[in-house]
Amino acid sequence: MKTQHFLMLLFLVTACGALKASDTDDKLDNAKKFVERIIEAQPPRDTSTGRTPEQAIKEYKESGKAPGQSLKINPVPSPSR
Repeated sequence: MKTQHFLMLLFLVTACGALKASDTDDKLDNAKKFVERIIEAQPPRDTSTGRTPEQAIKEYKESGKAPGQSLKINPVPSPSR
């Protein structure tokens, strides 16, 4: 019983310690700006075929059933009485 109380107190102290007054929107804004700079620094995707990823996905979906192995599902027979 004392162990549970001690662990609960330790948890509360830890949870309250994580929330500080210094955690303001400034840190969030700085983090957003940092992510935006990383995204801007990334080079654009190079599609060597001249297709956009969206076009490739559309063509793949329209190509139909892929050749090779396929899974055949047989219906479950009704139980015999």
